[in-house]
Amino acid sequence: IAGGFVTAPGVFSADAVDPASRLLGDHLPEKLGAVVADLGAGWGYLSGRVLERERVQRVDLVEADHAALECAKKNVKDARALFHWADVPAWHAPDPVDTVVMNPPFHTGRAADPDLGRAFIAQAAGMLKPKGQLWMVANRHLPYETALSERFAEVAEITGDNRFKVLRATRPIRKHR
Repeated sequence: IAGGFVTAPGVFSADAVDPASRLLGDHLPEKLGAVVADLGAGWGYLSGRVLERERVQRVDLVEADHAALECAKKNVKDARALFHWADVPAWHAPDPVDTVVMNPPFHTGRAADPDLGRAFIAQAAGMLKPKGQLWMVANRHLPYETALSERFAEVAEITGDNRFKVLRATRPIRKHR
């Protein structure tokens, strides 16, 4: 998303690109695979960054906020983008994905709710291919590493600063029933 973008009052990061999302977008690898899901896609910034890669064939933008998703449709004008108005924990990918990118919300209203981020992590692990990868950004103080380690064979902090951390998790662990 070069230049301007469309957003609406009440949409997260309505005035500018969220600095955490910018940090993640700046550190995404060139090779993401053919199919990517952007969980909690907001107005589409991360999906726009993903679609800079020619080898990406499809990006599923999943967003519960209808106004944000409508903005994403105006910001991400790429035929490879598919838009899903859905709560991430309840959404099911049409088929397994190569990569998930996300800047998960951690508030329900004004109250901090890290369980929401953990639900995003669980959903990401369930939709990824066996060698899939999750790229996420989170506020430095949020304790997502444990949830990631429970669901992925490898977890690493790729970069960060005093406010945010970019985490990469690979090889989702499949629970046997």
